[in-house]
Amino acid sequence: MNAPPLTHHDILALAEPFARRGRRVDLAASDRIARRVVFQEMQRGALREVLQLDDLGTGTRQLTRTLTHPGGLQATLEAMGPSPQELLDRIEAVAPDSQFSEGEGFVVARSYAASGVGQVLRLGLVQVDGLKLAMTISPVSGVSADIVLTETAEHGLALPEDTLAVLGWDWARLIRQKDGWKSKLRLRGRPDRRTRTAESALARAASHLARTLSEPPSRYHEQNLKARYGVVLRRSIPLLTPIALVITVLSLPRFDVEASPLWWLMYHVPTVLIALSFLLQELPQFEIPPWPRPRRDSSWRVPRDASGAAGRSPGRAAAR
Repeated sequence: MNAPPLTHHDILALAEPFARRGRRVDLAASDRIARRVVFQEMQRGALREVLQLDDLGTGTRQLTRTLTHPGGLQATLEAMGPSPQELLDRIEAVAPDSQFSEGEGFVVARSYAASGVGQVLRLGLVQVDGLKLAMTISPVSGVSADIVLTETAEHGLALPEDTLAVLGWDWARLIRQKDGWKSKLRLRGRPDRRTRTAESALARAASHLARTLSEPPSRYHEQNLKARYGVVLRRSIPLLTPIALVITVLSLPRFDVEASPLWWLMYHVPTVLIALSFLLQELPQFEIPPWPRPRRDSSWRVPRDASGAAGRSPGRAAAR
């Protein structure tokens, strides 16, 4: 059964520890039927802060702090427990500024859930010129983070598939969608380790994207040439596996098993490639990856078509 709506007395009891700290209930934004109490907005330096307390009707409450950066990005901090006073203490123990970071051409916002192991990252946002990256981190161990890149300007962007993959083995290629791209990032270990890895990855991706979009496409190719070749090699592993297997089967009769150590190496090449295929960040595909080539365009920007989707830049290299 659904819990009954909050009464006036319930709201006063829930808001009492907040009132002692100068926070007033925003009655217009609160919802008695949904058992939700919202407090009036406060200014925390350059950030705007709103607190929302949800009574789940089971003796458990959830307090959510929403911070809004002047640039528009929002970051939340959630805490759950029975005592509104303790929840407020846990929320206020985290400095609002710690959920944001800025650099040349980018802003990063991080949303957390406060738990027994500390703050666990749930969502990371990166805002750069004309592009927004959203990284959603699953609480389930072993599940990769989902990444969505969305175009935010009137013009489109012709980003190569390896834009994020050049950052390392754990990053997947970009897959084009209507208004952006999707990708993945491998995360390992317990929640605290996954959080640290994701925080570092967000900062690295923000700097990388801001620098990439501020420079001509040709600079991207020059600066990431070795990494781009590495991405091609990674994507070729599934196709190389059966090729290596056929070569091995045809070559083994030519070697002296007892005298040649090369036989042992060739025998295990297919096994190693199969293992590497399972370690890839994305599902293995039998494909011939496009060879990275420099773009001659002066900018990543491309016009949008009538449907609002970004058009293709001149030349096939735009998608690479």
